[in-house]
Amino acid sequence: MDRRKLAPVFSVITILLVSSTAVILFLGMPDDDSINFYVFGDSQGYQGGVEQIVIAANLHRPDFIFHCGDLTPFGQENQYQDIWTVLDQSIVPVYATIGNHDLKEGGGELYEEYFGTSTYSFNIGPAHFTVFNTSSGDVSSQDFTWLEQDLSQTEAEFKFVFTHIPPFDPRTGEDHSLINSTTSTHLMSLFEEHEVDVVFTGHIHMYNETIINGVKYVITGGAGASLCTDEDTGGIYHYMNVTLDESGLSIEPILLDTPSLPRDMIAVKGLIEDMTLSLNNLLQMNTINGFSSFQNQYDNWRGHGTYTGIAISELVELVGGMTTDDKLVVKSFDGYTQEFSYSNVYPNTTWAEIQGPMILAYSYNETSVLEWADGMRIVMIPPDGAYSNNDAIQTSEFGGVISAGAFWVRFVSLIEVVSK
Repeated sequence: MDRRKLAPVFSVITILLVSSTAVILFLGMPDDDSINFYVFGDSQGYQGGVEQIVIAANLHRPDFIFHCGDLTPFGQENQYQDIWTVLDQSIVPVYATIGNHDLKEGGGELYEEYFGTSTYSFNIGPAHFTVFNTSSGDVSSQDFTWLEQDLSQTEAEFKFVFTHIPPFDPRTGEDHSLINSTTSTHLMSLFEEHEVDVVFTGHIHMYNETIINGVKYVITGGAGASLCTDEDTGGIYHYMNVTLDESGLSIEPILLDTPSLPRDMIAVKGLIEDMTLSLNNLLQMNTINGFSSFQNQYDNWRGHGTYTGIAISELVELVGGMTTDDKLVVKSFDGYTQEFSYSNVYPNTTWAEIQGPMILAYSYNETSVLEWADGMRIVMIPPDGAYSNNDAIQTSEFGGVISAGAFWVRFVSLIEVVSK
């Protein structure tokens, strides 16, 4: 793919620049008089689902594939390189829009470098495709004006809209949609006024189709990030296969394999946000180094050595942080689970003297995972370099401590903030 423009396919290309947005018109129609495209979102650093989609696209040759945003865990250069490498294998055009995760840590500029603008439109045959930016949780007045002009000026028979964050959350009692409800109302009225056929979004990690006042809203947030609901209510890993032909419009979810993370990757899940991080991602973050050891249930000392890793508090902050009313659940690849309190993650002065910082270690005595068989591992680094059974008892709010070693979870696969 050309890094500057993602879809140089059809016979005539006209690009009209409007301030910082672009209208991209592709004039042409597939030979069989039909349109077929794939839509998906929220891979967030897990490339396995995207790889499956690209393989399917290269085999079946849809007119394009579209990523609805959250291509990266938190918008870093290496993360954009990772998703770019996978999408670059597609032999069909690739379109995208930016998600809120892609915007993190200054990632907005990198997104534009790799994928271009997030507000643009194009035509294929009888259909008009409009893309706009909701990564901030709202829509700028400039983008809203552009969106209104774009939809009002097209004479296409069918209208499809793509963005990252939906204007409403279909789940009862949940609200993971645009933060500005007034914007949501105005957007939905605009879609109804201009008779938009389908609005595709991601952001909520599920599959859902809802029709409101004649407009179909499709949430497709199942390309790899942790699902937010069960299978019966749309919690499936998937992408959407959309076909428009003489028989009408077909929108079908296609199942993807459930993510199977290698041991050099980890999922971090908050109450609202989550992400998948590779060892390469962790290497770009602030590191903590220290000597430590732990006491096991037989009162023997184990694990003496120097550890390198990332503060658990920093990982938790990436997914929205936690409060004193929450707890942290850490799970390993073998199914072992251990609970920690807010005070373990954010130790006060007293607890810091007993347990030190709580880290996710990826290196032990300069040997990193995968070569280090026990990593990724939870490690406490107290000032004296020794985390005893008594230390564990003093730094546990939940009781039932077997040993300090029980807190040192090996080959961690998931770190999750949950409500007590």
